[in-house]
Amino acid sequence: MTQLVYTQETYKTTSGEVRFNASTPLEDIKAANREVNAILKTESGNFATVLLMKDFDFRRKLMQEHFNENYAESDRYPKSYLSGTIQNFRIAELGSEPKTFQLNGKLTIHGVTRNFNSEVSLRKRSDAIDLQSEFMIQPESFDIEIPTLLFKKIAQEVMVSVNFKLKKQ
Repeated sequence: MTQLVYTQETYKTTSGEVRFNASTPLEDIKAANREVNAILKTESGNFATVLLMKDFDFRRKLMQEHFNENYAESDRYPKSYLSGTIQNFRIAELGSEPKTFQLNGKLTIHGVTRNFNSEVSLRKRSDAIDLQSEFMIQPESFDIEIPTLLFKKIAQEVMVSVNFKLKKQ
């Protein structure tokens, strides 16, 4: 009797990039984290990522200090997580042109977990899969308080961009 064996391929990175933009006309607030871990299981479409909040780099160190101490409370909530499933994912359908999928899961920031849904763009390149996405989050949804004095300096909706080059393991 012939038995079919399916192996679940794993693609990973430890140097993914997550950027956010919370700018307003009064203040330019942008940061990038280039040390993000991510993993994709190709058979199931399961995807997960974790990052350290303190790894976000800002143009101005004082802004970074305020972010970590007053908003993200990085000592208390050091990590953020995203885990979910890329819907209808089939690695065989990926090519050199980007293909759009829906990612459904849970996003945890500041110790608060919320349902998460976003489009993700994937494309295959030799032994790697590029994954990109952009989505908006509202800090108040994650119990991140913005003082009334700074209300006009920090965006109420923050644009988040992710860029991962996941390498086959």
